[in-house]
Amino acid sequence: MNKRYVYLLSALMISGLTMAQKKELKDAEKAVKKGNAVEANAALKSVEAVLGSATNEQKAQYYALKGNLAYAQIEKGQEFDKNVEAVIDSYKKLTEIDKDKNSKLVKQASEEMNVVASKVVNKAIEENNASNFKGATKRFYQAYELNPADTLYLYYAATSAVSSKDYPVAVTYYKQLIDLGYKGNESYYTAVEKASGETQNFGKDSKMRDLFIKQGTHTDPKFVKEESKRPEIVKNLALIYYEQGKYDEAEEAIAEARKANPDDINLMLTHMDLYLKSNNMGKYEELAREVLAKNPNDDVLLYNLGVTSYQAGKLEEAKKYYERAIQINPKNENAYLNMAFIKLQPDEEITNKMNSLGMSAADNKKYEELKKQKDALYKDAMIDLEKVISINPDNQEALQTLQNIYRALEMNDKLKALEAKM
Repeated sequence: MNKRYVYLLSALMISGLTMAQKKELKDAEKAVKKGNAVEANAALKSVEAVLGSATNEQKAQYYALKGNLAYAQIEKGQEFDKNVEAVIDSYKKLTEIDKDKNSKLVKQASEEMNVVASKVVNKAIEENNASNFKGATKRFYQAYELNPADTLYLYYAATSAVSSKDYPVAVTYYKQLIDLGYKGNESYYTAVEKASGETQNFGKDSKMRDLFIKQGTHTDPKFVKEESKRPEIVKNLALIYYEQGKYDEAEEAIAEARKANPDDINLMLTHMDLYLKSNNMGKYEELAREVLAKNPNDDVLLYNLGVTSYQAGKLEEAKKYYERAIQINPKNENAYLNMAFIKLQPDEEITNKMNSLGMSAADNKKYEELKKQKDALYKDAMIDLEKVISINPDNQEALQTLQNIYRALEMNDKLKALEAKM
């Protein structure tokens, strides 16, 4: 008898809670429809307090109302960031509970998310154009969260993170794209926004794009189909690892990237640089020959090979590369500049020897011999530096080094003329 009474009492309590939840949800629904944010939030907080014992249907309605309220505030232009996050969070929870894509709540949520995504993408484009790449990264990722089927926005988030040098975030997003099997050789719809003149990407949502065209806010509708971005993603991952000093991960990623892009010179040069850092000179030289065979008359490539050889301590080899670069392009100012710096390399050693000498006749004689060597170095490097200035009169490194050389060689007329230009 007592047990039955307890069971009956429990049933009555649950029934009472359910009735309370229904009333609170109804009050919240009315407040959301009225557009009273304060009243609606208060009502939703009352529902939240008893959400643990709510049915899935009631929970779905609660999250739908939270999303509706945030959406309405976005439409009014109020607290954009806060309400975008609320829409993302609420509708994510709604679709976890209500998996029926055709249900009234989910369909309305999808429509609202598409509208919000469009607004978010517009802001992302604005941030990008203003070079606020960190802000653009956040916006594009929000657009992806609002429409996870449109992985293009995740790709844009990753590339914006690279532009802002936020490499940990870029790596996270690139890995996410790889895990999703993203290739990027997909199609999407665009139109030009009349007010800004900017091309807006609508992803796969042709209906939304066509609606804006019909309303007259956009023009020039296009259907775009792109090449696969998978090679670029792997390449960027490799370069990020390289930048971070994670050479093992970079080596693995570069090897993978080169399978897809065997003729990519930048990848090959990065691979060569990794071989330098791991002191694998055999592989370095093998790849250098391969690179040069593909582009024997590329002065920029020859210059880059000169740089990597210089970094490896192979100064004579570096000089040969710079000389060939200059032969192909007599206006390659960087090759001339680096050639001058190589020629000046013995300067420190000669100076130290001169300073270590005493005042004896033999030392004085040795001093004069070393000074001749030093002056000859300066005159040789001077030719390259003057060539740099003739190509680019504003090259500060060349100007300052040349100023020091003129002063050391007591070329006062040349020094005065140079300083007048500086």
